[in-house]
Order: sequence, then C-alpha cells, then structure tokens
Amino acid sequence: MNNKNNSFSKEYKDTLEIYKKLHLNGTKLDSAENTFDGRSLKFFFHPIKQVIDLTKSNSIIDFGCGKAKYYFEEIAINNNSYGNITNYWNINDVYLYDPGVKSFSKYPTRKADGIICVDVVEHIPESDAISFIEELFKLAKKFVFIVIACYPAKKTLPDGRNVHLCIKSVNDWKKIIKDIRPKFSNISPYVICATERKEFIAVS
Repeated sequence: MNNKNNSFSKEYKDTLEIYKKLHLNGTKLDSAENTFDGRSLKFFFHPIKQVIDLTKSNSIIDFGCGKAKYYFEEIAINNNSYGNITNYWNINDVYLYDPGVKSFSKYPTRKADGIICVDVVEHIPESDAISFIEELFKLAKKFVFIVIACYPAKKTLPDGRNVHLCIKSVNDWKKIIKDIRPKFSNISPYVICATERKEFIAVS
C-alpha cells in the first residue's frame, strides 16, 4: 500500500514539516517530550475496546499516534493494571503511524481490521480533511474510530495559526461522514466530536 501523502496539498506537506519540528523541539506550552504525546487516547480506552470486541478485530493501526505514550507505559483501569493499552484491548497486532515522529513515520503497508485516529483530523488543513478521512477508511477492514475536536486549541503554530486548522461544527462533520459512508459500505464508522475538552458527542 503506497503512501497517499503525495495526493495532498502543499499546505498539508508544509504543515507536516512544522509538526516534525514541534515534535523535536516542543511548543511554548509543552516540552518536546510532552508535545503531541498521544495523551488524548486515554479518554477512549474503553470505547475502543468495546468496538474491538464488538467487531472481533485482531489488528489495528493508530494513525496519527503522536509519541504513542500509552503503548509503552503501564496503565490502570478500574483498579486493574495493564502493561500497556494493547494489553487492555487484548490485541497484539498493532501498527503505530505518525509522519511527524521519525520512529513511527513508515506508512502502513497493509490494512488492519480497525483504524484509530484520535485528535488528528482537526490538525489537517481544511482542503485536505475529507481526503484524509477517506484515507483512513481505505486502510480499514472493519471499522474506523475517529475523534475530532470542534474548538480552537491552546497551542499555536510558529506562524501564529491555531494548531486546530480545521474547525467545523458537529453537524458539519456528521454530514461529511454521512457522505463518505456509501463509498465504504463494509466499514463501520465510530466518529466522535469533542465540543470542548472532555465533552464528546457521537456523530456516527
């Protein structure tokens, strides 16, 4: 499976280069270690497990995993400890992809049962957002689990733009997903919009 980034806009590619630098150097608000470290995943540990179990999935790709902290740290859920998040999900075939992090920058070469994409879509230039979401569907065999923020972030890019480049309403995203679904009728979409930090609405 080829890297589809070549089909994206110049703005997308330029933004990706900015994110590579932010991962290495950090931001005004966070150290490099804590910048885009994958912490947003913690709000969705259990919903993702429910989808994995429901769809009987055996493989996942975390697309835009950031530094993927919970894949390498012990976690505690309901007073139970797990070596990492994949132990809790009871899944061994996990591929981590993030073009902004060198160690995870190799594009997936095969599909997976499920595609996870948390706190990523809103960082994509608006002109590329729909193509980006369709790319997630193309990589999936069974489901996509996407979380999209609908509000401005606290962080800004070095040029002053908010890091959330594509801010749309819940209804806008609902329509976009509705329009995409018929192209991928065999894929179940689980799409959640964050209207504020820790406030979520399911749109599909």
